[in-house]
Amino acid sequence: MNCFRCTGWLVVIIAMVFVFAGNVSAAPKVVVVCGVGEANAARIGTFQPVFEGIKEGLKGANITPEYQFVELDLDNDDVKRGVGISAVAKALAAKPDLIIVLTDAALKYVGSQIDDIPVVFAYIWDKPEDMGLPKSNITGVTRASYAPHILAMGRRLTGAKTVALISKNNDSMQGVKHYLRAGADRLEQASGVKFMDMYLVDTFDQWAAKVNQFNAGMLYLADTSRVERSGAAMKDSELVHWTVQNARVPVIAAAEKDVQAGALFAIVTSEKAIGLSAAQTALKILGGTNPSEIPYVSSAKGKLVINTATAHQYGIQIPADILSSAEKIYD
Repeated sequence: MNCFRCTGWLVVIIAMVFVFAGNVSAAPKVVVVCGVGEANAARIGTFQPVFEGIKEGLKGANITPEYQFVELDLDNDDVKRGVGISAVAKALAAKPDLIIVLTDAALKYVGSQIDDIPVVFAYIWDKPEDMGLPKSNITGVTRASYAPHILAMGRRLTGAKTVALISKNNDSMQGVKHYLRAGADRLEQASGVKFMDMYLVDTFDQWAAKVNQFNAGMLYLADTSRVERSGAAMKDSELVHWTVQNARVPVIAAAEKDVQAGALFAIVTSEKAIGLSAAQTALKILGGTNPSEIPYVSSAKGKLVINTATAHQYGIQIPADILSSAEKIYD
């Protein structure tokens, strides 16, 4: 009987050792808040590589992040603030050790509203200072601007000396417009191309009207996602194809998917690299470094992608030095 009793106590002790060992070795909890709805994130396509980069970066520390999606692509700022408050509460309810926020709106309405937990931002367009920063608990990954290189290459290929952008209207693109307007003179000095305007639209009819009335020498596609036609979002590729076929000037782009769909070229950031940088920053914080001691990290060097079929359509001969430097060619 005593033997059985001893054996029972031994089992209990061993179980407790495993429990405590499990608690000691438990990986930190990381919540990723994405500033678009889950269905939209899947449809847009560029978020998935960011998620993959985060997953890969955290995998070595045995951290599997929890993803939370919140639709902040809304017209009314008061509504966005309300949605943001709910998103903050949901994120905090998960009891995370760190939160990663993706998109300008997620940083502005979620991340910057959090004070007591470290926050890492990524996949943003606007300046962090315009979204509630600096804060001592927040750092992250900024997006490098390739605009001077893009416009200079556009001028070399097409001869255009003026450019205007067209985009789906959202917080991120409003930030881009503000940035371009503020830096228009410097941009022209660096590229030889004058920035004329940036058109922010919600519907295909608005988009088509701008394309048909376009008066700059080059059309630059920014965000081509979620433009509505007859009450439903168009496919990005359909919108780009229509634009390339109907624009009276060469069309360039900000995203590789839009070059694949027909735009002449783009210099793009690796979305996966953005996610990886966010994860690496998160690990530094989880390792004991204060966010205030970690400078913002700029996104990686851009890669050139070209559509040679569109170049042929435009009657453009791509110089050998440009063609050889392209990391991806669509034909």
